[in-house]
Amino acid sequence: MSSRRLPALLLIIGAVLRVARTGAAAIWFDESNTLYRASIPFHTLFTETSENSGDLLLEIILRPLLALSHSVWMLRLPSMLAGLASLWLVWKLMERLDFTISQQILTSAIVAFLPGLLWMAQDARSYGLLACLFLAALWFALESRWLGLLAVCGLTVYSHNTGAICAGAAIAIAIYLYPWKARPILLVALGTILAWIPAILRMLDHWIIQQPWRPQVTLPWLVTSTIQALWPMLYGGWFTLATFITLVLTLPLLFSRVKAHGRIVPMLAWMLPYFGLIVFSLVVKNNMVQYRTLMPMLFPFALWLGWELGHKRKSNPVMPVLWIGMLIAGMVIWDPSERGGHLDQVADQIRSQWRTGDSLLYTTTTVGLPFDYYLGDLPHTWDDTVRSEFLLNPFTVRSEVSIPTITRSWVIYSDDPLITPAEREVLRDLAHHQQPLFTVRYVQAAQIHVYLVEEP
Repeated sequence: MSSRRLPALLLIIGAVLRVARTGAAAIWFDESNTLYRASIPFHTLFTETSENSGDLLLEIILRPLLALSHSVWMLRLPSMLAGLASLWLVWKLMERLDFTISQQILTSAIVAFLPGLLWMAQDARSYGLLACLFLAALWFALESRWLGLLAVCGLTVYSHNTGAICAGAAIAIAIYLYPWKARPILLVALGTILAWIPAILRMLDHWIIQQPWRPQVTLPWLVTSTIQALWPMLYGGWFTLATFITLVLTLPLLFSRVKAHGRIVPMLAWMLPYFGLIVFSLVVKNNMVQYRTLMPMLFPFALWLGWELGHKRKSNPVMPVLWIGMLIAGMVIWDPSERGGHLDQVADQIRSQWRTGDSLLYTTTTVGLPFDYYLGDLPHTWDDTVRSEFLLNPFTVRSEVSIPTITRSWVIYSDDPLITPAEREVLRDLAHHQQPLFTVRYVQAAQIHVYLVEEP
């Protein structure tokens, strides 16, 4: 097979991987909240605060799809399609930036097999849409198509609040590429800001600490979030160390003096949003850095890294071999079902052991919504011990299906750090201080414990 066909083959394999395991993971809280919001009256989307990330675009796209089916596959379809479109845009950008065949092969391999990009394409959240819009913005900027650039930049903030930083990066790159066309580019920037006004007003009206468990950006948090964005997997300390060493050894590539657009444009496309998000979080003292908000930057990072690794230079070939080894190791460990923590299997176990007189006891919305997706027909009630608004959102509908006489309770609660010690002690009392019968272990969220308690 000709090496010129290899990049296309790798991207096709990447597309197959994105489609094949789209439904592998159980639904988790963020996805179940997306499902909830896509089902409430349309006019409440901008005022109801069960979601503060600003994913209006995804919620609108999902409405006709969920009218057909509420399956997890249908729920994740927009992200999967955005992932496939992003692969095509990567191909177009490689052609436009004059990547050599070696650079195309390495970039395509990174894009096809990097677990963070697979995660984003199979998660019913808005980050895949934002990543696709960002790549489209880069394409329009390179082609100096200002109406297209205006359209996608205007949509970014309705995909996610952090989309404003991605749009700003695309406009800055347009100015870098075409400084003599500053006037139309500035008009694009002005039009983008005008399109954002409703979203900006909503953000100001619902300004909250995005991550109360880590309200300030710290260096350890930044490093951990970066690694998790690239490889969002349950792995041991050895792999964490290997990823850290790989990233440290990659940093010197930033200091190359090569000025080719194929290098500079992708580098600016991931560095500007990455550091922009950090600076913004530090200035407003509101941490918006986490693995998911970094994921839309992975496509331009892959373009930059593929260009660097495939560039002919006097240095030894250690870095390409190292990154290929990390991709192989990542794919060996990668299991898309881990994202759902196998909650669907736990739900099946509860149903198989169910007796007349049993009842589920949900202690937070973060456990109630995903379990209710699988067990919503079974008797269940809600406990109000936990008072954190993030864990027991008062705007989310919490229906109850209770029975007059309860003989056994399935008590379900999480290990979330937002639960206070006093609240945790009450929850332990509810579970009669037993060992959990089942535990749902997540890559990205607190563990969930399930207890079976005999009522006196």
